[in-house]
Amino acid sequence: MFIFINRKLIKSNTKEKVFMKHPLIFIIAVSFIGITACKKLQIKTDIIPISNEESALMIAGSLASGANGLAAISNDISLSSQALYNNTTGCGVTHVDTIVRQNSPGSSIIFNFKQKITNKLNCNAKKQADNVSSSETFNGSYSGPKLFASGNGSTSVTVSGLTPTVTAYVINGQFKNISTFKLKPDTTRSGSISIDITVKNLVIAKPTITNPPMIISGTATCSITGNSAKGAFLFEGTISFPGYNEAILTLGANSYSINLSSGTVEKKK
Repeated sequence: MFIFINRKLIKSNTKEKVFMKHPLIFIIAVSFIGITACKKLQIKTDIIPISNEESALMIAGSLASGANGLAAISNDISLSSQALYNNTTGCGVTHVDTIVRQNSPGSSIIFNFKQKITNKLNCNAKKQADNVSSSETFNGSYSGPKLFASGNGSTSVTVSGLTPTVTAYVINGQFKNISTFKLKPDTTRSGSISIDITVKNLVIAKPTITNPPMIISGTATCSITGNSAKGAFLFEGTISFPGYNEAILTLGANSYSINLSSGTVEKKK
């Protein structure tokens, strides 16, 4: 037993002497391990289907009015609901509106969407007009500096705040969007996506002579699922609307500021 321990110690001391005499062997071994680890890390990075920032860009497209996102759709739904409320002839009346939205000539963002809004007027216990159940279907395409998307979507919401004395609409419900996408300039990052946004108490200031309707508060949960040549992906997060034409998107540990007009995304520090 003692002899085995001594041999083990002698063997260990011999290794130490080898490295003392030939330190280059030790340096090469450590360098090789480091290079191998870097290669493994690089491979892992390359197979990520889309990044957190790229998913934020896609969600921004589903929010921005410049991409016919939630900011534009919620305004259209509010105004259509208000028109039904103003012109109603009784509870349960249904009205259908069709809308075509396109970008302005010369715009850097190109989009073309067709929408169909179906509204139903709901009354309270006193048989007074109270709110509108609204559903919408839409289809079209969008092309911006960093993203191309083409597909269709739907909404199912309730709109309240329609009485003349109330200064804002309140929307609760769900927005869905299913599209094919290509991220620019790396077109290998392409595939299909499904974006779900559920809004809670989305408050939209009513339009005035000088101001258009605008989201001023509210919250939402969101998810984006998809497939690409590099694999499937899933991101889930939350959205807050602080006003000032802005949305704050939180995905995991990262937060992004989204301009609700242009859809530009800026990572918050």
